[in-house]
Amino acid sequence: MTATAAYKQLLSEELPHALHAEHDYRKYVARVEELVDKKKRSAAEDRYLELLSILVERYEDEHDAVDAPHPLAALRELMRAKGVSQSELSRLLGSSGITSEILSGKRPLSKTHIRKLSNTFNVPADIFI
Repeated sequence: MTATAAYKQLLSEELPHALHAEHDYRKYVARVEELVDKKKRSAAEDRYLELLSILVERYEDEHDAVDAPHPLAALRELMRAKGVSQSELSRLLGSSGITSEILSGKRPLSKTHIRKLSNTFNVPADIFI
């Protein structure tokens, strides 16, 4: 059987479709996991796995979107995760007063602050905007 014929056979067994319901999503995830765990996949199975993965990813993007954290919350979490104290942050930003105002939400981050934070924490600047 050719790869194209084998792929058509897989498609005919269960015609893939856009996911709109949780039960269909769970069924596709189970099939994706089954194919991923398979020791040797045919070219047709690889192609079918790619299609199902795209459909699953689209469903997740539409239904499980994660909102970006508030810039101040992101900064606090990065400080906690990296063990950066407020005094260390003050040295980076140039002033303990400015740092205190930023951390209390009284002052927004400037472009210079954002650039320094992005470089220091090695994260995209968008996190702080």
